[in-house]
Amino acid sequence: MSQNDPETHEQMLAEIRRSQDLVRERVAKSSWSYDLVYSAVAAAFVGGQAAPMPFNVLASAAATLAFAILWRRWSEKTGVSVTGLSPRRARWVAIALGVVFLVLALASVYFGRTGQYVWVLPLIAAAFVLALIFSRLWMRVYRAETATRP
Repeated sequence: MSQNDPETHEQMLAEIRRSQDLVRERVAKSSWSYDLVYSAVAAAFVGGQAAPMPFNVLASAAATLAFAILWRRWSEKTGVSVTGLSPRRARWVAIALGVVFLVLALASVYFGRTGQYVWVLPLIAAAFVLALIFSRLWMRVYRAETATRP
């Protein structure tokens, strides 16, 4: 068989599709524990922004470190590193989540600076719930989009 043989090309394409399916199956394993930890870290990040200096910066750094550890452990568990910014539609879910958290974090900063700490608690709750919803939504969009790839 030569390399230009159609059977060879079809076999190669089939192998690529099998590889893509394996990656999708590894990444798309839904995990409530991951989602709950992710949501708790996101809520802590938002709530921490109301703290006075330097504690708000420490909260941001701690949340960033926690996100990095969570991402690393998930990568080690699945054998695949996913940033959340691909595929295309899933990217928009991640960007929307980022915008939502920017608004929540800025609101938390505002309420913290004006001493209206009672309003930070609903922001923390909203951050937790929205992170959970967006995390599950991202996974659903990821599964749907990677399942339809040629």
